[in-house]
Amino acid sequence: MFLLRPVMALSILIVSPALAQPAPDVRVPADIGAAYGRLGRAIQSHDAAGVKTVWAEDFVVNSPNNTVLRRDEVIAAMEGDLLDYKDFRKHITYVGEHPDVVIVMGYDTMVPLKGPGAGKHVMRPFTDFWMKRAGAWMLIARQATIAAEH
Repeated sequence: MFLLRPVMALSILIVSPALAQPAPDVRVPADIGAAYGRLGRAIQSHDAAGVKTVWAEDFVVNSPNNTVLRRDEVIAAMEGDLLDYKDFRKHITYVGEHPDVVIVMGYDTMVPLKGPGAGKHVMRPFTDFWMKRAGAWMLIARQATIAAEH
């Protein structure tokens, strides 16, 4: 059962620039948008080294099943090919910029093909916390919750 929990956390972290949809009045900082794109490509290609360029070493996620997972646990699930989905979209509704911290809020929609929620349209509100470390924006924490399954 350990490997099923990371599937839920991992499935909420993927995004590509084409699939991110900020609200009309929301501006996503270019560096953060680029980092989301790199993260999405790295996860889709099971590139652990690429993921590590975006997730801080101490990254944690409060996953949709209310389990706190660390970076290496989620990477292990990714490398175990426990993720498959269709129709993933990231809807960004808020960006709060501070000198060394950016908070991004919104919701993801997707259809997981494996694991919990498989075959159902899922909506997961999220909050991402980015911190500037050594000149680069790193994702340090993420909270995501399943709000609805259809």
